[in-house]
Amino acid sequence: MLKKNLLVSILAVAGLMIGASASAQVYVGATAGQSKWNDECKGTTKCDTTSTGYKVFGGYNIDKNFAVETSYFSLGKISAAASVGQINAKAEVKGTGFEIAGVAKHNFTEDFGGFAKLGLARVKADASSVVPGLANFSQDTTSTQPVLGLGVTYKVSKEIALRGEIETRRVKLGNDKDTVNNFSVGVQYSF
Repeated sequence: MLKKNLLVSILAVAGLMIGASASAQVYVGATAGQSKWNDECKGTTKCDTTSTGYKVFGGYNIDKNFAVETSYFSLGKISAAASVGQINAKAEVKGTGFEIAGVAKHNFTEDFGGFAKLGLARVKADASSVVPGLANFSQDTTSTQPVLGLGVTYKVSKEIALRGEIETRRVKLGNDKDTVNNFSVGVQYSF
């Protein structure tokens, strides 16, 4: 499934590049960093709520101040373990999805700029847990959630810019919702 989603993302970005590369309005890129899930770890013996997240994105500059951006992202996975008597149970949750967002941009200098984004993400959460000798459980939930972000860019050449950003998304699993914050850095290429 991950390979299929990644292929669809690459094809969508390639379509954007081909369709608008002549007008120099298109950009693509990738970021990676830390995802922090705001999940309570009550009743667990071990709990890890941070993970490595990444995204690939493509965007179209409407003008110098506004853009539309789409991306495929992975929020990584969190895990927990608990002991009840002699039984050790384990669980993990993974988050992935697609999003589309409007981006408001401002250049502070010729090379340094900032941006804010607001959009919608289609987030899939996959959970699995194991209680050895008793049961295996899995559940997935797909939901549409808001995405917010703030970031900066620094041009190292006419086409290449470094990008750093903070994003927040909601992830729904069953009736529960968690907020996941991403801190990431990467590169973007403008055509």
